[in-house]
Amino acid sequence: MKRKVQWAAWLTLALPAAGAQAVEFVDAVPLAQAMDPTVQECRQESGLNVPMRSNGADIVPLYANDYQLSPADGSLFADNDVSVTLHVENDIREQLKAYLSCDVPILRGTQGMLNAVADLTEQQDGTRQVAIYQHGYSNGGDALVSRANIQSTADLSGATIVTQAYGPHLSYLTQILDDAREDAANDGQSWQEPEIRYTEKLVGFQGNTPGAAFLEDDGIDAAFVITADARILTSGGNVGSGAEGSVKGAEIMLSTKSANRMISEVYVVRADYLENNRQQIEAFVKTLFSAEETVREDVVKQVVDWEAVGEHLLNDSGATDEAQQMWRDVETVGLQGNVDWSVAAEARSFKALNDEIQNGLVAQGLMASAHQLKMANWDYDAFAGGVFDQRRTSLPGFDNNKASSVVEDMKQSGELDKKALMEFEINFEPNQTSFSAADYQAKFNKVLEVAATYGGAVITVEGHSDPLNYLKMQHNGATPHELRSVQQAAKNLSMNRAIEVRDTVLDFAEEQGQTMDESQFVTLGHGIQEPKTGMCGGDPCPPKTQAEWLSNMRVTFRIVNVEAEASTFTPINAW
Repeated sequence: MKRKVQWAAWLTLALPAAGAQAVEFVDAVPLAQAMDPTVQECRQESGLNVPMRSNGADIVPLYANDYQLSPADGSLFADNDVSVTLHVENDIREQLKAYLSCDVPILRGTQGMLNAVADLTEQQDGTRQVAIYQHGYSNGGDALVSRANIQSTADLSGATIVTQAYGPHLSYLTQILDDAREDAANDGQSWQEPEIRYTEKLVGFQGNTPGAAFLEDDGIDAAFVITADARILTSGGNVGSGAEGSVKGAEIMLSTKSANRMISEVYVVRADYLENNRQQIEAFVKTLFSAEETVREDVVKQVVDWEAVGEHLLNDSGATDEAQQMWRDVETVGLQGNVDWSVAAEARSFKALNDEIQNGLVAQGLMASAHQLKMANWDYDAFAGGVFDQRRTSLPGFDNNKASSVVEDMKQSGELDKKALMEFEINFEPNQTSFSAADYQAKFNKVLEVAATYGGAVITVEGHSDPLNYLKMQHNGATPHELRSVQQAAKNLSMNRAIEVRDTVLDFAEEQGQTMDESQFVTLGHGIQEPKTGMCGGDPCPPKTQAEWLSNMRVTFRIVNVEAEASTFTPINAW
C-alpha cells in the first residue's frame, strides 16, 4: 500500500494541474553575469565531500560508500583509505557556490553543465576545473520531443525550442543544432537559427519546466526533457493523443538511446585541491573504477540494494523500479572508456566534446568566451590493479539481420526518409568500383563522427546507379525481359558499391585508431529506383545535363532512428 501512495504522489507532481499558470522563461546570460559567489582557497583535507546527481551513474559512488552518505567503515572507499561524504545536488549553480568556497571541491555534472560554469571557475588558477573521471553517457534517459511539424533535424530551422538553463541538455542541444545546420547545407536548404527559450527547472510539469512549456504553449515546437516526461507527453512513447497530459501529435523525435554519446557524465576537481590532496583524489578515482565494475556485475546478479539507491538518489526508498530504470538509462564506460576519453584525438574525447559544447554555448550567450579545460595527468596503468575487465570486449551492439529487416520495412512503407535523423552522400565517376579514403577523407571523417555520436542509431549505406543505359535501351525498343535484366544488374552494382564504401570506411577507421561497430551499418542497393533526377511515371526521368547525369552516381549515408524497434540494438552495460 505504501508503494501505491508514493506512486500516486509522484503522478500528482508529474502530471499538469488544471488551470496551470503560464511558464516563465529566464534570460540566457553567462553565469558570471548572474552570480557573484564567494571564493576561498582549498587546502589539505582529511575527508572528501562529493556531490551526486539523481542519475544512474551515481549508483557507483553510492555503492563504493556501502550505500551510505557518511563515511562507512568496510566500504570500498574505506578500503582505499579515502573518507568520503556524499550528498545529492542536481542544481549546478548550488554546486558551483560550494565548489568556489571549497566546501565541496568537486563538481558533478554533464560536460555541458560544467562548461556553462567555466566563466566563473576559470577566473583563478586555484579554482580551475581539472577533469578526473568520466562515469559514462546518457543512454535513453533524455529526449527531444517535437510536434507533428518537426519530423527531422532539418525541420528545426526557424523552430522554437525549450530547454533548462544551465541544465544537462546543453550539449544535446548544441550537437543536434550543429548536425541540423550541416544536414540543411548538404540538402541545399536554407537555415534559420531557432529561437531557444530557457526554463528554471527541468523535471515534471509543475512550475517552470520544459515539459510544462511544451504542454501549455503550442508555439513551442520542441522540448528537451527527461525521458519519463517525454513518455507522458507522447502517450507512452508513441504519438500523443492529447489525453492524460499528452500533447496531440507529439513524438519523441530523438532520445539518447540513439544519440548515446552526446551527454557525458563526469567529475572535475579544483586545481588547488588536487595539488594539495592528489593522493586522496587518486584513491577516490581508483575506487570508482573498481566500484563501477562491481556494480555492473551486481546488476546482473540482481543483488544491488535498490531501496538504498531510491532513498539516497530519489528521496524515496520505495522507488526501486525508478532506480533500476535510472541505471538502464546510462552507460558507464569504465577504465578503458576513461582512457579513450583522455586522448584528444578520439572522436568523443574530453577535448572534442568541450570544443563542440563551447562553440554552441558562446553562440547561445550562455558563455562569455571559450576556455581550455584541463584533465588530470593520470597514469591509468596504476588504476588497473583493482580492475579485472581492463579493456572491455568489443561486442556487436546491433542484431544486423533485424536491423536490416527494420530498414527494409521502413523503405517499403515510405518511413525511411521520416526516420532519417540526417543524411549526406558521396559521388563517384562512371564505372568507378573502388573508393579511396584519400579521395573521400572529409566524408569518411563525418561517418566516423556520427557513428561515435549516434551509437544507438543505424547507419545505412545506400548505393545508387546511373539509369542512362536503361533509358537508352528502353528508347531503342528493348524487351521487358531485357529491361528487367538491366534493372537487376544496376541493383546488384549499387549494392556492391555500398558494400565497398562501407568496408573502406571500416578500414579507414581502423587506420585512424578508432573502433567502429560493423553491425551498426546496413547496406542497401537501390539500383535506378531513386534517381536524383526523380521519377517520371514508373521510370527514371532522363537527365537533361551532364551535372544531372553525374548526380545519380552516388552513395548515400543515412543515420536512421530505430528506437521503436528495441530488439535491433542492445547497449552493452553488463558483462
